[in-house]
Amino acid sequence: MLRASLKFARPRIIITCFAIATLGSAAAGRVTPAVLWCFLLIIAFIIHANSINDYTDLEIDRVNLKNAKDRPLVTGDITIPQFWLVHGLSGGAMLLLSVPFGWRGVAASAVVVVIDYLYSLRPIRVADRPYATPLALAGTYVYYSFSLGLWSAHTHAAYPWMLSVALFLAFLARLLLKDFRDKKGDKRYGKETFLLRHGSTTTCVVSGLLWVCAVGSTFLARAPWPTIVVLIVGTVMVGLWLKRLSGLADVQDQQRMVTAIANAANIAIVALLVGYVCRDIGASQLASSVSVLVIGAGALGYNWFRTRHITQARRPVDHSRVPST
Repeated sequence: MLRASLKFARPRIIITCFAIATLGSAAAGRVTPAVLWCFLLIIAFIIHANSINDYTDLEIDRVNLKNAKDRPLVTGDITIPQFWLVHGLSGGAMLLLSVPFGWRGVAASAVVVVIDYLYSLRPIRVADRPYATPLALAGTYVYYSFSLGLWSAHTHAAYPWMLSVALFLAFLARLLLKDFRDKKGDKRYGKETFLLRHGSTTTCVVSGLLWVCAVGSTFLARAPWPTIVVLIVGTVMVGLWLKRLSGLADVQDQQRMVTAIANAANIAIVALLVGYVCRDIGASQLASSVSVLVIGAGALGYNWFRTRHITQARRPVDHSRVPST
């Protein structure tokens, strides 16, 4: 059961959230070993959130993710009683692991537990609301992780709101694209998403605008200039990918393109993290610039190279639009 339950802990999401937590610590002025405690807390958080969502979306996932290996309820690797045990333990672990962060850590975890239920369970079920869904996910993933990292630094630094806004906007831009993979099942079971309501072109345009706003926010946050250069280059690439994505008809090509955009978002987080860490350790301007530019440019270049085989397809008729209600 332990092995099956760990499938609720999606590694990519955990790594991204932990990178955001580490960035929060670096933005506070120092990265301490205490940030590793955030990693454990994030694992419990992701298991709790994904398990209840997988349970309520089981029928949809059987259509969208019937061949997925990381959906233990779909594959039958875990029974319903075992699911509830894992889900309850992960929620309890969140609260216990939050104790070292003081009352605000426990309060934040308690709020996130409640959000997990509001997101997945009726009668509210935020997951069925096309505008609230990406906002709730982006807000929870970013601000919970970022705040934990900030608190782990044990400093009295002011909350870096503008940097957190940049992360939130970038995460929101990415989340708008996640439903390309799930369009078939969502449409069959009447789960209205931003993509189904507005179509692929509008979704890609809005995502691109959010990317631009995210980069603008990092500039206002006074992020290191080499990092901003990497973010601008990455945003240009994402803009080209979004244009291509809006014209792709093949689901697998769509998913590869969405993955490339998600990788660009992760590269942006790494570039920000390297820039702030170099600042915190007192690295010279030259060393900091070279580190950020080499890592950022190298990662973006590799990501671009991996998408070269996805050719521009003839623009299909968008059948994903449904009437507004």
